[in-house]
Amino acid sequence: MVRILAVGWLAFLVILSASKSLGYGHWAWGSIERFLGGNLQMHFVMAFILSGLAHLASPGFWHRGWLLLLLVIGCALDESLQAVLPLRNFNPLDFLVTCAGLLLAALPFMVSQWRMVKSV
Repeated sequence: MVRILAVGWLAFLVILSASKSLGYGHWAWGSIERFLGGNLQMHFVMAFILSGLAHLASPGFWHRGWLLLLLVIGCALDESLQAVLPLRNFNPLDFLVTCAGLLLAALPFMVSQWRMVKSV
């Protein structure tokens, strides 16, 4: 069930980003942004939820940092793509806040994995 939620959340974020890039769905992403308190808060919350669900849905091997690295690369690609799209603009602060959300959600999983490896 958690894997379905994680994949669903990822699909939701991809669709949300694509609709914003194409100039559609302002009512959706604009409402979410206003509800969460602004653009940076939206980046943080969305990334935190994505990372938390992805870590809950994945086996322990991925908690060693590989999943976090994969998520950061995916978000970097999404943010970098915004530099070349006419309706979007690249903001490095968005990426930093996204990385903070990804890392904070991943931290408990990475610490518990490190403790298990250290105790062996």
